[in-house]
Amino acid sequence: MKNLSNWEYYYNEEPGDRYRANLVYTAYVSPDKKTLCMKFIRDLGYHKDPIENHAWTEELLEERFRRELKFYNLAKNYTPVAEIVDVDESTRSIFINWPGDDFYMMGYRSSYQNILPDWKEQIKKRFTEMWGAGILKFSIHPNSWLLFDDGILRPFNWFFTFSDIEESKSINDFMIQISDSRRESLGPILESNGWNLDTKYNLTELQNISLESFRKNYPDDLINDLKEIKKEFHK
Repeated sequence: MKNLSNWEYYYNEEPGDRYRANLVYTAYVSPDKKTLCMKFIRDLGYHKDPIENHAWTEELLEERFRRELKFYNLAKNYTPVAEIVDVDESTRSIFINWPGDDFYMMGYRSSYQNILPDWKEQIKKRFTEMWGAGILKFSIHPNSWLLFDDGILRPFNWFFTFSDIEESKSINDFMIQISDSRRESLGPILESNGWNLDTKYNLTELQNISLESFRKNYPDDLINDLKEIKKEFHK
């Protein structure tokens, strides 16, 4: 078991604010900034909302930990991924190679175009590879991508990922891991598309809802292109 006493929490930023990089696990970065620990626990120094922490039961955290490993091990056969270098099952800790920042923070400090001119094409390629393998990934915020020196954009955060043959779910089934800001923007999206919180949708339709909910994080043309590509796999 690694000693994390001198590891730091990893945060994302926006103008005038700093916030958790993940709503599910606790994110710790090593002193040399080369390893991220995704620890599926509720460290109260990182996750400070008592109501939210109460809702995240041990059972839920265990399920997300198992899903992270399951879909990492599946996806790595079809698409470039951020490499897991160690797993400590006793503490639900997953250690991955880390480039110093996630793709969101790299773009925040510069711009996506400056650091990776073909970033949109790479995102489309990654989704094409995942959908071709029957993988539906809903954690698609820019902070769920990593970029290393090889210039390849790699997805991680597989805990919110499903097989396209899993049973239907409602949006309410996932509200626990949707941020407050995204919940606020979700209402108009649901209304304009005729979706509601309680209806159970097949997971391919929920992938569409996920894509629509990230329009404020990505250019419209990228979301539109992804939805067109998805039709090649899921009508």
